[in-house]
Amino acid sequence: MADSTSFNLEVLQAVDPAKAPKNAASPASRVGRIFSWVALSVLGLAAIVPMVSLVNEEARTMTLLAASDDEVRNLLASKASGVSNPNFLEMLSEVSLEIPEPDLASAEAAARKALEMDPSRAHVWARLAWLETQKAGGRVNQASLDALGRSMQACPLCSQELIAWRFNFVLTNWHAVPDPLRRKAFEHADLLRWIGPNAEFLAEMRVKAKQNGIPFDAYRAAVETPVQTWDILAGQARPDA
Repeated sequence: MADSTSFNLEVLQAVDPAKAPKNAASPASRVGRIFSWVALSVLGLAAIVPMVSLVNEEARTMTLLAASDDEVRNLLASKASGVSNPNFLEMLSEVSLEIPEPDLASAEAAARKALEMDPSRAHVWARLAWLETQKAGGRVNQASLDALGRSMQACPLCSQELIAWRFNFVLTNWHAVPDPLRRKAFEHADLLRWIGPNAEFLAEMRVKAKQNGIPFDAYRAAVETPVQTWDILAGQARPDA
């Protein structure tokens, strides 16, 4: 085997000098490479920083679940100043209602701030409907009806729990709820007949309705259900196929 010196010499002699790569960069070339590296680094940081910030914000949101009552009160007292994460504000509004003697005004402020940033948050709209009712001494008013309608619009069928809560809210406040919202609540609740362990809940709602003179069966019979069993249970054949 040839030694490394003679091998390298043979390789160099075999290469066409006109096509040989330039191992020594000119000063201008070096500056260009440095500039390119800096530019790529800045772009990389620009992409990473928002991701890191998002992770930190979500981690802060999750800490609310383990926060003490006093910590929640302190956050509410500070009006969550500087918070720009709607997830955090939604969670703060939720946990603030679980502490003893909750500050409903602060919970509402957090909810409204979350909705200003993201008006598609159906759970927050539903919470706001309840908060507005509490402000009115337990009576449904136009503000609570508007919030209820916004919740239905933002999430018609995306959450069983939310559908059930809204259905119960409508039945509880039946005489203050306009007929279009009543029918919408029954339409959405029809989904609960097809998915999940909701039979007991629906039976309880039927009993509750009858005790309060609500024509439960008539309203349910009038529903043009937006779903069918074959729309929900993927992979099963349609009964009319």
